Amino acid sequence: MTLPFNMNRMLETELHYPQRFTNMTQKNYGMLFWNEGNKASHDSNHAVITDHLGPEAFVRDIDFFYKTKGIQPRIYQSFKANELEKLRPALENHGFHIETKPGQFFVHDHEGSLSASSELKIERLRSLSIDVMETIAIEYGGDWTIKVVERHLLHPSYNLLGGFVNGELASLASVGVFAGYSRVDDVYTRDKFRGRGFGGAMIDYLVRYHKQISDNHLYLYSADPSAIKLYLKGGFSQIPQNFDFWQAWKEVG
Repeated sequence: MTLPFNMNRMLETELHYPQRFTNMTQKNYGMLFWNEGNKASHDSNHAVITDHLGPEAFVRDIDFFYKTKGIQPRIYQSFKANELEKLRPALENHGFHIETKPGQFFVHDHEGSLSASSELKIERLRSLSIDVMETIAIEYGGDWTIKVVERHLLHPSYNLLGGFVNGELASLASVGVFAGYSRVDDVYTRDKFRGRGFGGAMIDYLVRYHKQISDNHLYLYSADPSAIKLYLKGGFSQIPQNFDFWQAWKEVG
């Protein structure tokens, strides 16, 4: 039985999801995610400050932690209202650059209007073939994404879906199942296959696939206007929020 949607529980899922593909060190002020084998991945290497009392000491500790590992210090938001206002002086004092960015969370809560495609054959990928790895590396511009996906695939609740056209990878999407909430990620259609309805077909399939494996609330984050239009057609609705999306980082070297 699906429990009523709870924004705070969803945000807790969002904060902790990197544990599926990286290492985490718990601090009294928050969480430090890190992976010395994949330093180029921001999602694998960032801190989250959940206690905003005494930020000077916390920011200094974060700076030291990542520098000793040869990783660029980076901090993500913890989805609390007005947190950047509280943290900004300490971040700027320690030389962090701050970037605010648009973005919204969406939850699937009604029947969508997307449909399947007879051309796109979708299957769950339990490992990455050489062809799929090469495609991901070329499309994403590096092997850091492959390292994230490979580690993510070790967790049985990570479902990576690949859409193929005549045996060639055309699109990807994933859904990670957590306690009560499932996170959509890795949604992508290769340039050469765009404009043929494959993105919509993948979202339609993913929603139906998720219903078969879980009664969780299905949610996602997006800042791409074209992708958001697709998600709305797929039965997702925007979740009201009272926080900003931001990240802060410090140059190294």
